[in-house]
Amino acid sequence: MKSVNILNGLQKLVGNRLRIDEPLSRHTSLEIGGPARYFLELRNIEELASVIEFSLKENLDFFILGEGTNVLFCDEGFSGLVIRLKGEFEKFFIEGEEVTAGAGVKLNYLVEELAKRGLAGLEFASGIPGSLGGAIVSNAGTKMGSIGDVTREIKIFSGGNVKILKKDEVNFSYRHCDLPNKAIILEVKLGLKNGKKSDIINKIKKSLKERKKNQPVSTLNAGCVFKNPKTCEAGKLIEAAGLKGTRFGDAEVSTKHANFIINRGRARAKDVYNLIEKIREAVKEKFDIDLELELRLVGVKG
Repeated sequence: MKSVNILNGLQKLVGNRLRIDEPLSRHTSLEIGGPARYFLELRNIEELASVIEFSLKENLDFFILGEGTNVLFCDEGFSGLVIRLKGEFEKFFIEGEEVTAGAGVKLNYLVEELAKRGLAGLEFASGIPGSLGGAIVSNAGTKMGSIGDVTREIKIFSGGNVKILKKDEVNFSYRHCDLPNKAIILEVKLGLKNGKKSDIINKIKKSLKERKKNQPVSTLNAGCVFKNPKTCEAGKLIEAAGLKGTRFGDAEVSTKHANFIINRGRARAKDVYNLIEKIREAVKEKFDIDLELELRLVGVKG
C-alpha cells in the first residue's frame, strides 16, 4: 500500500516523467548498478522542493546523482528515489568576471564555454568528468588547483529552504566540502579572471594531452578510486604493491594508472568492491598506509 501511495504521489507531482526500475548502469561512467526503484529528472527548484518535501513525508530515501562519474551503486540497485538535476540546473550566466552556474552543468562544458569567452581560472578542471554540483561535493581538482579555489558562493536546498553559503562557511579541503547534512547543491558562483583566449585554450589542450597520456580515459571508469595520502600518490603505492592488471571478474586495476579501476565489459559492483578491498589490504601490508576512498559507494558491500 505504501509503495502505491508513493507511486501515485510522485506521478501527481511530475506526471509520466517518473521512471520505475530504471537501470543505474545507464547513468554511471562505470556502467555498473542495479535498478533505481524510482528515477526522476527535475527541471527547476520548485519541482525539487515539492519532490523532496514529499519524499521526507513518506520516508522515501533519495539520492542526488550528477553525471555518475564518481559513484558505484550496488548490483541490487537503489530502493528509493534517484534524482538528476536538469533544465534550469544546466544553465550558466556571466556577469563580468563572475559566473553563476547550475549544479547540473557539465564541468567540461563549462570549462570550454568560459575559455571561448576569455575567462581564466578553471583550466585545471579540463578533462575532469561530472557535473559542477558533483565537483563541489568532492572539491574536485588536480595539481593545478581545485574547484574550491574559484568558488565564491554556493546556493543549497536544506531543511526545506534555499540558502546561500559564502566560501568561508563551507570549509573546502582536499577532496572534501563541508556542507550541511543532506544539503542539495542548486547553484554555484565562481570568481574568475579575464585572460587571453589563446593562452587559456592552450592550457586546456596541454592538460587534456597529459590526462590522455597518463590516464585510461577511453575506458569505463569512475576516475581515481582512492584519495592520495599526504606522503605519496595512491596510484604509485598500488603500482608498487604489484597490483596493476589485477582482476576480479571484469573489474581490473588499470595498467596505465593504478588508481583507476576499469570495467572490462561485464563487471559487477561486487567485483569492484573485492578489488578495492584487495588493494587496501596489499597497500596496508606493504606500506602500513590506510587508503581512503574517493569513489562513493552506495549500498555496496562484500
